[in-house]
Amino acid sequence: MTEVDFANNLFLENKFSQAIDEYAKILENDPRNLTALNNMGYTLTKLKKFDLALECYEKSLEIKTDDRIVLVNKISLFRKTGKFENALKLCNDILRNQPDETIVLYHKLRILKKLNRFEESNKICKKILQVYPSNIEVQNEFIK
Repeated sequence: MTEVDFANNLFLENKFSQAIDEYAKILENDPRNLTALNNMGYTLTKLKKFDLALECYEKSLEIKTDDRIVLVNKISLFRKTGKFENALKLCNDILRNQPDETIVLYHKLRILKKLNRFEESNKICKKILQVYPSNIEVQNEFIK
């Protein structure tokens, strides 16, 4: 089992502080390990240490500017912290090049709903439902 796998298993067991310690050890030896940086950021969000999580995501994006998983996690962090305009900007940046990126579309529709921009969020719901018509989560987001 790799060190990252060990840390990931701790995360899956809800041992978040221990997982962070393991990710930190990995990063001491390999500060550019994208998996450890991203997973450490995600784990920090579980502990509501949003500033530290954002630092991990920013370091990851310095290494690989277009890492989709990190970008999506950063959008999620912005949503959780109420930074909806930051999250929306990041969604739009991604969707400019990848207009059918479903997970980003889903985040965007949830952000738009929070901003009471229901007409725009409904358009995204319709777009997602064209591809995934039985998606209950998206169906529930649709404002009639």
